[in-house]
Amino acid sequence: MPSTIRRPITLANLVKWGKAHSSMSASDARIAVGDVWMDSRKVQPGDVFVALRSESDDGHNYVEKALAAGASAAIVARAQVGRYPQQIHSRLIAAADPLRAVGRMACAYRLRLNIPFVAVTGSNGKTTTRQFIATVLGTRFTVGQTSGNWNNHIGVPLTVLRFTGRERIGVVELAANHKKEIGPLAAIVQPDIAVITNIGYAHIGLFGSLSETAKAKFEIVSGLRHRSNLVVLNGDDMRLVRYAQKMKHRVVFYGLSKRCGVRACDISVSPSGETSFVVDGFRYALGMPGRHFVYSALPAVFLGRWFGISESTIAEALRALEADPMRGRIENKGGVRFVIDCYNANPSSMRSGIALLCDVASGGRKVAIVGDMLELGPFSARLHRQLGTRLGVARVDVVIAAGQFGAHVADGARRSGIRARDIHCVPDAAAALETAKRVLRRGDTVLLKASRAVQLERVFDGF
Repeated sequence: MPSTIRRPITLANLVKWGKAHSSMSASDARIAVGDVWMDSRKVQPGDVFVALRSESDDGHNYVEKALAAGASAAIVARAQVGRYPQQIHSRLIAAADPLRAVGRMACAYRLRLNIPFVAVTGSNGKTTTRQFIATVLGTRFTVGQTSGNWNNHIGVPLTVLRFTGRERIGVVELAANHKKEIGPLAAIVQPDIAVITNIGYAHIGLFGSLSETAKAKFEIVSGLRHRSNLVVLNGDDMRLVRYAQKMKHRVVFYGLSKRCGVRACDISVSPSGETSFVVDGFRYALGMPGRHFVYSALPAVFLGRWFGISESTIAEALRALEADPMRGRIENKGGVRFVIDCYNANPSSMRSGIALLCDVASGGRKVAIVGDMLELGPFSARLHRQLGTRLGVARVDVVIAAGQFGAHVADGARRSGIRARDIHCVPDAAAALETAKRVLRRGDTVLLKASRAVQLERVFDGF
């Protein structure tokens, strides 16, 4: 089925904006652009395929397949044009570097859209914060937002090029695991409002230190369209507060402390996981379980008000948004309550998961089945040991630690008072499942939390 959406841009625009070359006819150059894909399997008639190289594959191998599927054009490296039959040369857009060309195309298209953009970055909570903001603003405006996890150097320009031209606000997520990655993304998006959720240990092994992580996240400010633009920061994160003192942009803090202009109080989490909080005397309830989601909701509360949306409408939107299946969902199975939070993990999100476990546990034992937190580099042993300590302080009854750093978790748990017989080290998720089948009891509440690669959701699936 052909793509039904055509952007208010043509193939000629892509050639010009990407500083590329093409021998396409004048009539072909006027063809409106459909979706832009880097995966030839998803191309439909009228779409554009971009050939990108990865460590394991080369998109140039799939150009002919994409064109046969109906792509109106393919963006390729200029040096690769000669490998293709002469009869398809007129359907090629040749650039020195296809990825850089797509970035330039997205940047030019963003300027043509000429709508407000909100950009969200941070160590934790980016996706949920972006979803809350987009959902709230979507009650009044047509909102374009990041698709899935398209938040990196490839996904961000493709996200912008997916906008139809009918949007009135854009909400995009910017992610990085190295320095000098957020800046180029912000230059493409050119946000009017920047949101930074926090500075934490996510990818610390790649950034090198929390200070370098903070510098990387604040690269988002370099892309703001105007000096008068707005920066929305977690006011309970002192690294963000200190950096804010150096900025000339207008800053709004959100959080729980008195310095926050958007301040949540009277937070409650029911045994079923319903989380609610009060801002300026108005109570909001979330469809997602966990007090950590309050931090994701607060920027949406502020921006909803900023764009003239009523408190009651904001509240309805926040309540309607449900948790991703692997981002804190609570399920009962075999008489055991599971908190399934297996999308990713780092020290900050582990703290949030443990807090949720304690909030929703009732009657039975508190059990933590935790796996490796990855990309922590030289900090790995210490931070996994601290995780074990945190489990002990939270008075977790049973710990099952899966992965290469499980021994460090066990050491911290043992030193913080959890009995050795209630601590189990296992090599992987499969072994964690077998241990869970043996030690879990009816009435237990179980946290499943690990980095994505551990696939700890297998414990719930197989229980």
